[in-house]
Amino acid sequence: MRAWLALVLGLLMAAAAAQPVCVPQADGTPLCLEQPARRVVSLAPHLTEMLFAIGVSPVGVVERSDFPPAARSLPSIGPYHSPDLERLMLLAPDLVVAWQSGTPPALLERLRGLGLRVLLTRGQALEDIPRELRALGQLTGQAPAAEQTATAFERELDELTAQHAQVRKLTGFYEIWPKPLITVSDAHFIGQAMARCGIRNIVGPAMGETPTWSEEAVLRARPELLLTSPPARDFDRWRRWKDLPAVQHDALIVLPPDVLMRPGPRLIEGIRALCAAADRQRQAQP
Repeated sequence: MRAWLALVLGLLMAAAAAQPVCVPQADGTPLCLEQPARRVVSLAPHLTEMLFAIGVSPVGVVERSDFPPAARSLPSIGPYHSPDLERLMLLAPDLVVAWQSGTPPALLERLRGLGLRVLLTRGQALEDIPRELRALGQLTGQAPAAEQTATAFERELDELTAQHAQVRKLTGFYEIWPKPLITVSDAHFIGQAMARCGIRNIVGPAMGETPTWSEEAVLRARPELLLTSPPARDFDRWRRWKDLPAVQHDALIVLPPDVLMRPGPRLIEGIRALCAAADRQRQAQP
């Protein structure tokens, strides 16, 4: 009887293992793999970080995939918007991970036309990060590690949100690029991070995630915080306006590079730094 039960259990486990794994993509369509991917190519630096965070070392990455340090030694296939397809094909990937905001639609169509299995990720909102970590874990056979990483992100995000639920709200403006002046709306993960830290984004629910803004609109809104991350760190344009609250209180804040600009697991470090900067201003301006 025991031998028979062991045989049945083995058959059931084999059948379960043979079932394809399917995850939803950013465009709503499912991507199914018959077996876990072993050779993964990343088409965005934050996706490279996600893969390493769940224990997967890609076989190829795009330029600026510089974290963790081990990513710098991986084969590069060029820039994210125009990778070298010949080099990519030579890597023989069984999964290519793309980003909806960074991978041109024509490139995506070309990759799929070449017979590659491509996961299109969203990477727009804070909740996308744990969801896509879990999806990558399922597709690569690293579900337990992905669940642990995703849960840790959600837990700290919830803690920071709770800590700042009742604080005095500050108005803020985040500068992605100075010329033209590009910012973030409430739909962008940085805009959502600002809200979690008790900062009201003066841009609000504008059209698009990264709208072009005017200097006049910023001056009219009189933000208490002016925020940016390298390489966009030129605040000289704002220092001219001495009566701007952010200038009066020296609240022109340069946040750590990369961690707040990439929708990956390290974003929580950027949110932590953002909340800490806002807290310092609240203490300085009771």
